[in-house]
Amino acid sequence: MSTDPSNKRIQIDEQSFFKLYESHWKKLYQLALQYTENGFQAEGVVQEVFTSVWKRRESLELTESTALNYLVRAVRFRVFRLHSDELRTSRKMEEIKARQPDSANHTEQDVLYRFLKEDVDQLIALLPNRCKEVYLLSREKGMNNQEIAKTLLISEKTVENQLTKALNFIRKGLETYPR
Repeated sequence: MSTDPSNKRIQIDEQSFFKLYESHWKKLYQLALQYTENGFQAEGVVQEVFTSVWKRRESLELTESTALNYLVRAVRFRVFRLHSDELRTSRKMEEIKARQPDSANHTEQDVLYRFLKEDVDQLIALLPNRCKEVYLLSREKGMNNQEIAKTLLISEKTVENQLTKALNFIRKGLETYPR
């Protein structure tokens, strides 16, 4: 490593950087591994520290006597930040999970809905033709009584009667379902 005459500052160039890396990476890796208990994360921490040193090489003031202390503090800081980020992510995931409806309950509701829909469809199929036609225009096409009357060329009173008849039949057929 080339230093200025007073031995205060290390001039970080490619050669001195690699020498710094070769001298300290193993100790820094072991330190990071001790804190993270994960080899992949420990490697990442050491990589981030040395990347930061390289990026800041012009403004960073290191001496031969302080370089290791600086790097150890940088590793500890990165590990702390890593744990802090993981904790924050974990809390966010818990918040999101708490806001989500219970997926098992949601699935149960979907199944019950499908059964109900099948039963309603079977009951509609059993309706007399005119009654079925009025019901389908009302509920599936979203037409009002006046529009149905004009479409089928019947009175609005007949539409009302046919809808009442259909709804009563379906309601009676679904009495076994909980309310």
